[in-house]
Amino acid sequence: MKEIEGQLFIENIPVKSLVTEYGTPSFFYSSRIIKENFNKYKDEIRNDDLICYAVKANSNLHILRLLAGLGSGFDVVSGNELKRCLTAGADKKKIVFSGVAKSIEEIRFAIESDILSINVESEGEFARIIQISEDLNKAVNCALRINPDISTGSHEYIETGKKTSKFGLDREAIRNISELAMQSELTKITTIASHIGSQISDESLILDSLDSMIEVAGELQSAGHHIENLDIGGGLGIKYKDENEGDPKTLIDKVKNRLKDTDYKIILEPGRSVVASSGVLATKIEYIKEAGDKKFAIIDAGMNDLIRPSLYEAWHRVKEVETKDIESDTYDLAGPVCETGDVLAKDRELKILPDDYVVFMDVGAYGSVMASNYNSRLKPLELLVTGDKVNVIKRRESFEDLISLES
Repeated sequence: MKEIEGQLFIENIPVKSLVTEYGTPSFFYSSRIIKENFNKYKDEIRNDDLICYAVKANSNLHILRLLAGLGSGFDVVSGNELKRCLTAGADKKKIVFSGVAKSIEEIRFAIESDILSINVESEGEFARIIQISEDLNKAVNCALRINPDISTGSHEYIETGKKTSKFGLDREAIRNISELAMQSELTKITTIASHIGSQISDESLILDSLDSMIEVAGELQSAGHHIENLDIGGGLGIKYKDENEGDPKTLIDKVKNRLKDTDYKIILEPGRSVVASSGVLATKIEYIKEAGDKKFAIIDAGMNDLIRPSLYEAWHRVKEVETKDIESDTYDLAGPVCETGDVLAKDRELKILPDDYVVFMDVGAYGSVMASNYNSRLKPLELLVTGDKVNVIKRRESFEDLISLES
C-alpha cells in the first residue's frame, strides 16, 4: 500500500476506484507483496529444502495458484484444504497434511493422493493410518509432530507447543509409535515435525524446538528409522503495531548452521508472514455516533468479516482511503453485528465523515478465511491486484447463496 497525493493505492490502482466499482466490505490483495514475501524464504533455502505455505492463513484458490507457480508446497489441515491445493495445481509431493482430528475419509484420500507426508498427532491416529494403508495396500510416509513444551509468549489461542496443548506427541507416545512403525511394511516415519505457535518474533524459540527435533530424529535413526526431513513449522510474526517482526533470512541461516553436519532437509510452513501484509479490508463509514465522551464510526464491516480483533484482541492499522482537509478526531470503529464485541478498532485518530472509506491493514492472513454468515450477513468480495490489473478472485455472496443449502 502506498499513498500518492492523498490517495491510497494498492499497487497501481487507487483504492477509491475499487470501492466505487466493487462496493464494501471487500478484501483487496496485492500479488506483488505475496511474491516478495514468499521469495524472502525461497531465496534463502537450499535446493532440496521445501516451503509448504500454511493454507489455513488464506485458502483462496487464486492465491494458491499464485504460490504454486512460485514453487511453493502446501501445509494443509483438512481434506478440503488438500482438495483445494490439488485443484489449484499443486505438486502432490510438496503437500504435508497436519491437524489433530483427521477422519478415516481424509486419511484415505491423502494416502490415495500420494502426498509427501501425513503428520501424526496421536497414537490412535497412527494406528488408523497403518490400518488404512494396509487396506489400500499403499505405502505412506509420516511425520511425527513432537511437542517440545515451549511457550512463545503470544496469545494463548495461537500457542501450540506447550505440553498442555492438544497438538503434538510426548516422548512416550513417540516411542510407542516408533515400535509400531518398525512392524509395518507400508507406513514409514520419514519426518520429525514441530510447530510451536504463531506470531513469533523471537527466532530462538523455533531453534529451541529444532534442537528437540534433532534429538528425537537421532533417537529414531538409532532405532532403525530413516529420517529425511525436519519440519520446523511456521509462525514467524509480522509487525501489526509495535511488535518485532520475524526475519526469514535470520531464521533460515541459523537453521542451516544447526544442520550443517547433517543430511536432513528443511521444511518450513509460513502462512501469516507470506500473505498478511498483502491484504486490506475496505469498509464504508455509515454513521458517526456519539455516546457520552465516546465517538463511534459505524462501519459496514463487522466481526463476521474480520474476527481477529474480537477473538484475539488483535490490532490492525486503519487508514483513510482519501486524506481530507478536516479536523481529526478519535473513534472506535464498530461494525453492524449485534454483539458488544463487534468493535474492530478502538481509539483511532482519523479524519473521516459519513460515506467515507477506510481500510484495515494486514488482513491477508486469517481475515476472509475466518469470515462467517453471522446475522445472515454476506461474505465479502475478494480482489487480487497485479500492477494495473484487477481480478475478482471471489465474488460477493448473494442472498441466494446464503440460503442455497437450506431449501
